[in-house]
Amino acid sequence: MTINWLTLEQAQRQLEPDHYAHLAGNGSLTRRVRNACSGEFSVQLIQHTIIKAEPLERQILNLADTTDVISRQVFLCCDQHRKIYAHTLVGLTESNRSLTGRIQALGAQSLGSLLFRDPLARKIRMHLALISGTDVFFKNAGLSKRQQGNEFWVRRNLYEYEGCELIVYEAYIDFLLRPASPGAVRG
Repeated sequence: MTINWLTLEQAQRQLEPDHYAHLAGNGSLTRRVRNACSGEFSVQLIQHTIIKAEPLERQILNLADTTDVISRQVFLCCDQHRKIYAHTLVGLTESNRSLTGRIQALGAQSLGSLLFRDPLARKIRMHLALISGTDVFFKNAGLSKRQQGNEFWVRRNLYEYEGCELIVYEAYIDFLLRPASPGAVRG
């Protein structure tokens, strides 16, 4: 997966302030979607499986080449309308056993309900990217043909929780505003 990830500093120089604030917010994205939803909030589980991570993902998670990861993909929805596509990766190692068990037990709950309840969970870093709906990143997302022609902002967050590191990708497929492209009108 070759995505042009921007650091927060790069993104802040390229985006309008309100777009940057919308994308780079530090709080729970689940809470933001839930608060913006005037109807019923839900989490739709797409897939929970064991996969081989991409080389960059293994590097970010400090995993050996042979280590598998748990991959969890969900949509955050409002009235059954998909707002956020989220993809979580955590190494399937002995030291991560407690965390992988907790993620497995989430079912149709959001990961945010686990991470943001515990003050020991912390976000280490975030990157942003603008990608096409046809990118392999969305392989299991089941985007409509209409959405595949669009570009979407994606956040890549690295979290530390219970001594474990996990990657959480969050794609803004239909949440609040459609941010401008990088490099667009910034004066």
